[in-house]
Amino acid sequence: MLNKLIKKLLYRPFFRGQDRLFHFFFKKGFLNDGNIVVKPREGNFEINCNTSTWIGARIVYIGDYEPEVKNVFKQYIQQNNTVLDIGANIGLHSLYFSELVGNAGNVISYEPVQQNFVLLEQNVKQNGYNNIEIRNIALGNKNEAIGLSIDVNSSNPGSYNLFDNDGQMMINCRIGDEVVDQPVDFIKIDVEGYEAFVIDGLTKTIRRDLPKILFEYDPFYHHKTKLPKDFIFQKLLKLGYTFYKINRKNLEKVIIFDQVKSCNILALVDDN
Repeated sequence: MLNKLIKKLLYRPFFRGQDRLFHFFFKKGFLNDGNIVVKPREGNFEINCNTSTWIGARIVYIGDYEPEVKNVFKQYIQQNNTVLDIGANIGLHSLYFSELVGNAGNVISYEPVQQNFVLLEQNVKQNGYNNIEIRNIALGNKNEAIGLSIDVNSSNPGSYNLFDNDGQMMINCRIGDEVVDQPVDFIKIDVEGYEAFVIDGLTKTIRRDLPKILFEYDPFYHHKTKLPKDFIFQKLLKLGYTFYKINRKNLEKVIIFDQVKSCNILALVDDN
């Protein structure tokens, strides 16, 4: 009964205080209702969500996750495109990409964490989407096995830490340029602070195709890479990219790179 009341309160487009309420209910454990299959507010598909995770609970109780990036996807992904979803999690964005690119398009989804990958595979199969290829690997700038652990300090409970880990779980990481073997139009990267290594490992692909790139940038996690604060920005800037912070209602051009706070960034080449 309580869960239904909470969902009635939260399940609508963004309103002031929604995030704060969701965070309160999630932290109190009120939203942990096991695995639930739901249809999100946007998209013609169903998705199996683990409500003990931040992403799963948001999809079930709010009906969406990162709606502001969905607006970017709609604007910049076209029919017949090839999209890389790097850090696909349980597949919310991959399923949405599938609808945007159509039957002649292609989505390649990378998710190295086994429990996420199981749900990703399930979600792709239950919707019958044949234009999504899923791979149980991480992308980076080295071919190696990486240890990771659940990140208890993250604002996104259920996420994983690739830096301060105790090796609870090992994942297989591959150099992006060695596994991406086709032209790419759009790349989405959300990999818990590992974005710099992903982009570094995809340098040849990015230089060749100049795809639109949406990546999460968090200075707290980027600091753990021991790379310069503006490493990603400078690397892509040399290839002709301009950067925009994705806000709820608009895109804001980024000029001073080392002052960027935690956010999603859209990188475009001028003719994109």
